[in-house]
Amino acid sequence: MSISLYGMPYMGSKQSIADKIISIFPKADNFYDLFGGGFSITQAMLVRRPRDYKHFHFNEIKSDIVELIKKSIAGDFNYEKFTPPFIGREEFLKSLDDPYTRCCWSFGNNQKDYLFSKEIEPYKKSMHEAVVFNRFDELAKKVFGHSGFKEGYSIKARRLFLRHRIEIYEREGLPDFLIHFLSDKQLDKFQQLHRLGRLQQLEQLERLQLQQLEQLQQLERLEFYSESYDKIQIKKNSIIYCDPPYKNTEDYNILFDTANFLNWAAIQNEAVFISEYDISDTRFKLIKTIKKIQLLNNLNNEVNENIYANQCAYELLRERHEQKARRT
Repeated sequence: MSISLYGMPYMGSKQSIADKIISIFPKADNFYDLFGGGFSITQAMLVRRPRDYKHFHFNEIKSDIVELIKKSIAGDFNYEKFTPPFIGREEFLKSLDDPYTRCCWSFGNNQKDYLFSKEIEPYKKSMHEAVVFNRFDELAKKVFGHSGFKEGYSIKARRLFLRHRIEIYEREGLPDFLIHFLSDKQLDKFQQLHRLGRLQQLEQLERLQLQQLEQLQQLERLEFYSESYDKIQIKKNSIIYCDPPYKNTEDYNILFDTANFLNWAAIQNEAVFISEYDISDTRFKLIKTIKKIQLLNNLNNEVNENIYANQCAYELLRERHEQKARRT
């Protein structure tokens, strides 16, 4: 079964399980995504459930991320308008105030560490220049087996050609001029070859383009905010989804008071659904567990993504279940 991917590159993104998460929410007049991050849940709602809500509200406390999302929806990062330059380590560290650089060129989208190791950065730059600009240095000529693409090859086609060349090397043996770039002891041979065939920075950019949304009429019903979650005025008949920084995990470069947040969520008169690994607070009920592959230190780990409900949300779900049972 194929997985729909939503939102831009962002640490902790729910893009791979967004369809499962949004299937939980009852219909209402308003949908609030209060810790919106990379926009994956809101985009999934706009694409999959546009008729179930009158208005959609997206909040992300980092205002530059909100502006980046708006530009992405407007198509500013489509290849027709934007030809991405290669951003090296030094430029990345000098440009952390730029949200595009910070998100798309950081390792694991953590917005602080550069995407590539020092060993492989020269290779990635050479491949980027060849694929994006059709500029071939000596390394690119060896990897691709020619000195440039003829007219008519898109960036996507050039990337596929690169992957095909790496697959040939995988079958026939890796040449010495590429072995130099495979020094990551955490990765096995297959993973290292796969990394040679990928240009992650372009994959990140394509996710940033948010192409599904450019023409959607429901964007007229979407409001953006850049506030603390507790400063947003919640309207009546609303569903509130919260994906706050998880307790005891990477801090997203901000301080977050989990206890205050849970106190706020518990007293809301509207339905609040929370993504967390674990909430021991008895004011919240575990309503669904979703298995998710977590990429950590180049390893794939399966973790449980839990969805909790405040009392209002729990009662709403129970009422919906009872209504469904009566109809059957």
